[in-house]
Amino acid sequence: MRTYSLILTILFCSGKQVDSDWIDRTKHEGLNDIDYSELFETYCTEKNPENIKNTVGNLEQAKEYFDKTFKEDLNFAVLFVDNQNWNKYAFSPPPGMPQAHYQGNIVLGLGRSVMAMQAEQGLKQVPDSKLGILKQHFGEEINLDLFYRDALSLHELGHLYQFYKTGKGTQRHWLNEVFGNLCQVAAAKYLTTQDVFNRMDVYQLFLINSNQWGELKFKTLNQFEEDYFEVLRQGRNYGWYQTQFYLKAKELYSKFGDEFLNEFRDFLIDINPDKVGSMDDKELNELMINTFGSQVVEILEWRHDS
Repeated sequence: MRTYSLILTILFCSGKQVDSDWIDRTKHEGLNDIDYSELFETYCTEKNPENIKNTVGNLEQAKEYFDKTFKEDLNFAVLFVDNQNWNKYAFSPPPGMPQAHYQGNIVLGLGRSVMAMQAEQGLKQVPDSKLGILKQHFGEEINLDLFYRDALSLHELGHLYQFYKTGKGTQRHWLNEVFGNLCQVAAAKYLTTQDVFNRMDVYQLFLINSNQWGELKFKTLNQFEEDYFEVLRQGRNYGWYQTQFYLKAKELYSKFGDEFLNEFRDFLIDINPDKVGSMDDKELNELMINTFGSQVVEILEWRHDS
């Protein structure tokens, strides 16, 4: 019975309305306003940063796509932060791990980030004969900032289009991350070239197929929810979850396209616990079946609980 009352509540409630200038500008103190885009604000720890124009260009195309898909004209700011100043502006290490704040800011690494260099160091144990596919997309001297900054910036921007309507409210972190990955895939497919999509796809499939994770402490969805910040701190474990969400997002987008992306965002807005209260797993599952159908729920089924 509660599920049906939730459906009625969702049907008669509109998305959370927020101020169009929602950006937390206290995060910009001490940064240089570099004015690299006419479509959104750009700030940096350096006055004349190098190697970020492709990232900005990709984000401009992604904004065009998301604005059209979600019927928004979102204002946001992108902060390019070097390793030394990372902890001052970001909410979680290591430097270069891309993240979206709930109030309109994306934080991205600048230069050779610690995040990318740590990941590259992990590849030192891989035989050179198996690195050919990565070198094809990331250069002979593999540069994983092309993934952690350029590709994942699309993921973080997607989060902002959710947070603009929901704030911090969420029923499940894993649903947020599926949505972020959906946005990442869809926006990358929209870009003028497929370089970014190919990099994100090749790298994540490489990680999965070569089992780069080692022993993992957390694997279930309940652990992802209950121990979310601990999982986040254990970067390798968090990366494993993200690759699993990516595979599901890629399949969902391939089958259902742009319309589904918009429907998924609307669903996250409508089930905001600030509006309808907390839902247990059974209620959430039934509502997802009623909203999306059994095929979507089957794709989202988690197979790592044992």
